[in-house]
Amino acid sequence: MTWIKICGITSPQDALAATELGASAIGLIFAESPRRVSIDQARTIAAAVRGRAEIVGVFKEVSLVGPIHLAVGLDRAQIHSAEPIDVPLQILRVIRPNEIGPHLGAIEGEMTLIDGSEGQGKTFDWTLARLVPAPFVLAGGLTSENVGRAIAVAKPFGVDATSGVEAAPGLKDMDKLRRFFDAVRRADDAR
Repeated sequence: MTWIKICGITSPQDALAATELGASAIGLIFAESPRRVSIDQARTIAAAVRGRAEIVGVFKEVSLVGPIHLAVGLDRAQIHSAEPIDVPLQILRVIRPNEIGPHLGAIEGEMTLIDGSEGQGKTFDWTLARLVPAPFVLAGGLTSENVGRAIAVAKPFGVDATSGVEAAPGLKDMDKLRRFFDAVRRADDAR
């Protein structure tokens, strides 16, 4: 099955709901965002789903990764920066669609996350993703209505949804979550 990350989780209840539906990972945002969580919130959320889903910290400042990892116990760090990082975590390195090209190479120990919108709910031309060395994760405007097509076109290792499964920023919509997971399963069955 496609690896699924539900990002912008702000409560243990939403983390548990996503995990029960089959989320591979939950994303906790530690950058400026209406979905930003404190370290205390992150600890509580992580404790609710640890061992059931990966805990992914989302960062713009690389200097915060180490201290927050120690405080929360992350499994991965999603980095919205080209800065090198020396923390013993799996890394999701975020790139924009305009950064895709033949020069792009996978960095050992890192996976690429292609984000078309940085939480703004906008898609991009998914055929561009085929130029990224596999495996990669696809993000940006994914909803239950388009994730099946995105998987069919881009053939990603994983998908990452935030605004497309929300009732409001930071508040997940259970019906949208269910429909999203159902759409990913249908796309996987069609592969």
